[in-house]
Amino acid sequence: MWLLDRVRSHLERTAPLAKDGRGEPVDIEVKAAAAVLLLEAAHGDETYIWKEERALLRGLESAFGIGRKETRALLARAEEIRPPVLRLDDVTEVLATRLSEAQREIVLALLWQVIDADAVLEPWEASFAEHATKALGLSPEQGARARTRARRGRD
Repeated sequence: MWLLDRVRSHLERTAPLAKDGRGEPVDIEVKAAAAVLLLEAAHGDETYIWKEERALLRGLESAFGIGRKETRALLARAEEIRPPVLRLDDVTEVLATRLSEAQREIVLALLWQVIDADAVLEPWEASFAEHATKALGLSPEQGARARTRARRGRD
């Protein structure tokens, strides 16, 4: 494939979370819910490192099709409303009701990318991912598929 064809293909590709489960453009509530969930995974092991931040930034940018400036603003807002300000159940409910099953699997894959960013899986992180899988209305098989997808995306 020629370079120009690859660039065109990249530009024409749509972001998987740019529209909600009904095909409408996602609003800030969905974006913020995803960002809060991913931030909780990043902060879960008490050490928020640059690799986790990079996974967060890249994941949100590509999934929602937004730029770096918008992503940083989204993360700043998500930091402000993280639990205990906002309940995690409220966050997962927004995602579970507004996104399709396939899209929720993408969110879970992003969560796994953040968890795996530091190459150390803490017991709390595995438990959190399992809880997120259930809260997003996904099966254990879908959770495993999301983790595999996350690993492929990272390699």
